[in-house]
Parts: sequence; structure tokens; C-alpha cells
Amino acid sequence: MCRFVLFGDWEMLRCRAENLGLAFDFVRMPHDSLKRGAPITDHVIVDIPAAKEQIFPGVGSRASGESAAQNVIACAEACNNGVLSAMVTAPLNKACLNEAGYSFAGHTEFLAHLTGASEVGMAFLTDRLKLVLATVHLPLREAIHLLSSDLILKKLNLLLREFGRFGLPCKRVAVAALNPHAGEMGLLGGEEQEKIMPAIQEAKRLFPDFEFTGPLPADTLFHRAYQGEFDAVLALYHDQGLIPIKLLGFGQAVNVTLGLPFVRTSVDHGTAFDIAGKGLADPGSMVSAIQWAVRLTNKMGTSPLIHLEKKLD
Repeated sequence: MCRFVLFGDWEMLRCRAENLGLAFDFVRMPHDSLKRGAPITDHVIVDIPAAKEQIFPGVGSRASGESAAQNVIACAEACNNGVLSAMVTAPLNKACLNEAGYSFAGHTEFLAHLTGASEVGMAFLTDRLKLVLATVHLPLREAIHLLSSDLILKKLNLLLREFGRFGLPCKRVAVAALNPHAGEMGLLGGEEQEKIMPAIQEAKRLFPDFEFTGPLPADTLFHRAYQGEFDAVLALYHDQGLIPIKLLGFGQAVNVTLGLPFVRTSVDHGTAFDIAGKGLADPGSMVSAIQWAVRLTNKMGTSPLIHLEKKLD
């Protein structure tokens, strides 16, 4: 499918493989060699030295956060420079990342900073359910406060543009409601009428070739999308989208960052420190993330880009 390049401390990975009884036939490649565009063979580890004496399986620390950050930085640089085609990330411990001095809520925000992307979004993909989050890593109170018609319209624009770039279906888009029963005409909350409906109406005006439905009650929306009624869903906050996607596709769902200059996918689970180093981890989600990275990379350029920004201007 593709040629793999793994970023990390070569000696640490070799020792981990030895402790777990795994074969280790990787070629060691200095980071500066990758920068010079040296030929890349199969089974390459780009050696990013870490403070090995301060990093232990299953224990997060400032040192592990620094090591993870340096791996992300090096890989993003290679993708930005066109040396690599796509980036697939393992889970990141956000507390350790911040302890190491990188004040980002996660990969999405970190990669936006590294690439200079003006607008990014978080999407989750399975074969039968695809969604984008309007807000991401925020306390629920802040996410609700941040919601606006302008924000929702921008995320719909990002969804259409990036799904089109990746060759993903996006003809029929559903927008989730915020409140129970979609607010019951204002009885259970006014955000649907005040913020969400105006954004949907404007999207219909700007993009008449697409179908927008909503705001729809979240308790039935995702089932309807899973059954094929909609191509994609815009969820308004983190758990509203992540609970159904993980319930229906845990281990197969893949996180994709929209708005970056290259393809970036990731697993749909956390670091699982409790089983680290024990040989118990299920690699299924990482396999899916790699497969989706190849799939999206191959589709880029095969579908006409939708120049939606001109309409928004």
C-alpha cells in the first residue's frame, strides 16, 4: 500500500521490541538525512533521540511529552516539505505535552500551529458514519458559549471543501441540534432558532448544489446517518460527536484533521498507559488510520475542488 517511516527514538524502540519478543528489522535513519531528501527504503525509523532514562512504559512525564512533541514536529516538517505524503499519529497525552511546554489541547491545534493553517477542523470517519466537530477540545460551557451562526457556517464550508478535496461524499449534510428535541420551538433552549437555523439557511443560499438538513435532535440523527440518510454530520461539541462514532465504530473510526496542507489521520483511542509495554494493545485502530491515510492520499486530486471561499467572500 505504501512505504512506512516511523518517527521515534531508535534505541528505545529496539529495546521495547526486544522486551516484548517482537522482531525488529528497522533501518536507522538520522533526522538530518531525511531533511536532505535521502532515499527512503522500507522499514525506516527516523531517529529522534529522547531522554530514555526518564521515560518508562505506562508512565507519562515531561520527558515523554517532549519526546512526543519532537516526533510530531519532525514528521510534520517532512510532510510540509513534500518528503512524505501523509502523517499517521499515535495517541498523545495532552497533560504531558503541556507539561513539556507545548500549550496545545491536542494534535489538531499543534499541527495547525506547525503548518500555519488558518482554519482546521476535526473529522471522524468510518465507512458508514462521517462527522465533523464544530467545537473541539473545550469545556462544554465554553463550547456552547462559542457557538454562533458564523462558526457553524465556517465549519460547513470547511466540511464541503475538505471532503471534496479527499473525494468523500458530502452532498447531503445534517446539522445536529444543541438542545433536547431540537429545542422544542424554544421551550428547551433558543440556540436552534437563534444560531443554528440562520447558519443552515445561509448555507443553502451559498451552496445550492448541496442539501442541508437540521437542526436535528442528536438522539436520532446519528442513527439516521449510520443508516445512509446523510453523507456527513456536523456535530456541535466534542462528546456529541465522539460518543456515537465510538459506539458504532470503535477500533475502526479514524480521526482526520481538516485544513492541513497534507493528510493527517489518527487512532480513535487514548494512550492506554495501563496496558503499555504488556503486549496487550489492539492495533486495529492504527491499521485503520494507515489505511485511511493511503485512501485519502490516493483520492486527493481525483475530485474537483469546490472553491467555496469565493462564495463566502
